[in-house]
Amino acid sequence: MRQGVPDPAEQVSAEPLRRDFESTYRQEHLRLVRLAHLITGSNGVAEELVHDVFIGAYQRWHRIDDPVGYLYRAVVNRSRSLLRRRRLESRHQEAHLRVVLPPEIDEVWEALARIPTRRRTVLVLRYYADLSIAQIADLMNTRPGTVRSLIFRGHQSLKRELGSD
Repeated sequence: MRQGVPDPAEQVSAEPLRRDFESTYRQEHLRLVRLAHLITGSNGVAEELVHDVFIGAYQRWHRIDDPVGYLYRAVVNRSRSLLRRRRLESRHQEAHLRVVLPPEIDEVWEALARIPTRRRTVLVLRYYADLSIAQIADLMNTRPGTVRSLIFRGHQSLKRELGSD
């Protein structure tokens, strides 16, 4: 490419990548927002998080081997990072500065929101996103046995929270 003059071969190869990105966006956006919402507990945060993930992915789309897997992993990782940051921030907030949110309508969601983050994440990935144990292990960068254990413990925690022991 001469300075300032685009190479025609680069322009041709960019179009299929753009179409592939747009197609993936249309197919996966809503699922990813729902996934992020279930992990973070906020639809607004989920929308923003997924938007940021797609922006980051677009910049390196031509280098991503498994775009859908990459997007799921990025959403899960960013959701978990956000929750870690929230926990850290909440330790340093004064009690009178806390915002009181309206109660959730669904008792299961309330119970799910109270269980530890990793357990909640695997339960959402397994039963909402309908991912296999191997896929969850890959997304969370852990072993399948750990995922099984987290699912079992998540069930136990959820039962305790719902009072159905």
